[in-house]
Amino acid sequence: MYDLVRDVDNYSKFVPYCTASRVVSIIEGANGQSVMNADLRVSYKMLRETYTSKISLDAEARSIHVAQANGPFRQLDNRWTFTDTPEGSDIHFYLDFEFGVPLLRQIIQPMMGRVVEKFVSAFEDRALEIYS
Repeated sequence: MYDLVRDVDNYSKFVPYCTASRVVSIIEGANGQSVMNADLRVSYKMLRETYTSKISLDAEARSIHVAQANGPFRQLDNRWTFTDTPEGSDIHFYLDFEFGVPLLRQIIQPMMGRVVEKFVSAFEDRALEIYS
């Protein structure tokens, strides 16, 4: 599951509202740690936003932290942690964000609960497709 979430280049194939995804750079560090910069384009009806994420990866700790490097958010904090279990994986997902653009806050904020559910479901479905 860690590898699935790390595979940003393929997000546009299965993540709702993500119409383009591309890893721009990867800086490999020591002990399984690396930092990846990725561009994502998100579209909903007439709205289109592109932003750059700074993704900190820790393969040994099985954790991923996502922050915005450039884009429409006032702040973005997304964390994934993965623990292997006899049944598969236990995944902890945390997301906290605020749009910097008032129009986006007004339009998207009321539906974010449903969007996050779709987002999580898309990763679950993708995992079943790949790992079943």
